[in-house]
Amino acid sequence: MTSIGRRMLFVAAFSAVAAQFAVQNGGVRVPLHLGIVSIRSVSLPVVVFTAVGMGMLLVFLAGLRADLKTRRMLRRYRDALGGASEEP
Repeated sequence: MTSIGRRMLFVAAFSAVAAQFAVQNGGVRVPLHLGIVSIRSVSLPVVVFTAVGMGMLLVFLAGLRADLKTRRMLRRYRDALGGASEEP
């Protein structure tokens, strides 16, 4: 199986599990306390998927900062070594 096939299989399996979770828990309502604001009735799948999405965004932003820092350092090292212009 190719790499793209494995990725597609993973995405399909993850989507099926997420859809099953949403169907099974669609009627469940939970209170949501956000410090100052409290919401009495929010659907559980909305809370879970929003939390997952916000977590993914946070990890992306943390990784982006580290990636930009690494690229900046590599650029400095390349320039210090004489400017070898090999682009990936």
